[in-house]
Amino acid sequence: MPRIPGLGWYTLAGAIFVGGFAFAGMLTRGFIAGFEPAVRFLAPGEVQVPIAAPGDQVLWHEHRTLYQGRAFNVAPAMPDGTRYRVQAPDGSPIAIEPHSGTSSEGSEGSSVSVGHFAASSAGVYRVVVEGLTEPRIMAVGPNRAWPIMRLVAEASLIVLLALGGRLPLASMGSSAPWKRQAPPVRARTRKLPCASSRVSYMACRRAQASGTWLDSHFTWQIRTFWWSVVWCVLGIATAIVLVGVFILIGSGVWFVYRIVRGWIELNEGRPMYAAK
Repeated sequence: MPRIPGLGWYTLAGAIFVGGFAFAGMLTRGFIAGFEPAVRFLAPGEVQVPIAAPGDQVLWHEHRTLYQGRAFNVAPAMPDGTRYRVQAPDGSPIAIEPHSGTSSEGSEGSSVSVGHFAASSAGVYRVVVEGLTEPRIMAVGPNRAWPIMRLVAEASLIVLLALGGRLPLASMGSSAPWKRQAPPVRARTRKLPCASSRVSYMACRRAQASGTWLDSHFTWQIRTFWWSVVWCVLGIATAIVLVGVFILIGSGVWFVYRIVRGWIELNEGRPMYAAK
């Protein structure tokens, strides 16, 4: 008779998933908390920018924004003749390269990138914007594109490992026989060699339980796994814009519901899906 997932295994599987989920959340929270805020200033003019760590810095044009109680709404493109200068902490000039095509939209305003420069060391950098006849709001801040992509990759890997680790645990059976014995597996159902893949392992267990009420429980677990992967990856990818946080919370609640309902139905000896 196929092994039946028990409460202990379901609990351990859930703990592994929640632990991985929490670790990914802590990683995301730490990343957001470590953001260096952009330094804003009125151009034409200059600003002293304290930079805590070496890295690529982006110069932004906030063409629609509110600054010191004054609203600004100008064309996104910078006028011809605009000049940018950057000075390192030791006074040496730093080349600033064009950086167009990146934009940021929000409830507080809109901005586009106009240039970037490499800060080779920590310190206070002097940024100058001149050649303008109309005042505009500029901002200098770290380039977050690569760190965000790295965060998404790391957090996604953690969640996927947690999902993969809890799947075989949820499929393990208790060694003691249950009070409600499942119908015997049909004679025509043969045991299949289980692949190393965890999902393949679940498929093998389901194949062994074919024709019994346990078949639906393995289907339930496989679907839980794949939908958890989809929602977690989507949530992590959009966490930076806050929407993903709600997706991750909803995914966690949904996962707990699937685990609890699966165990209740299993304990009662009932299939997960009504017979058609």
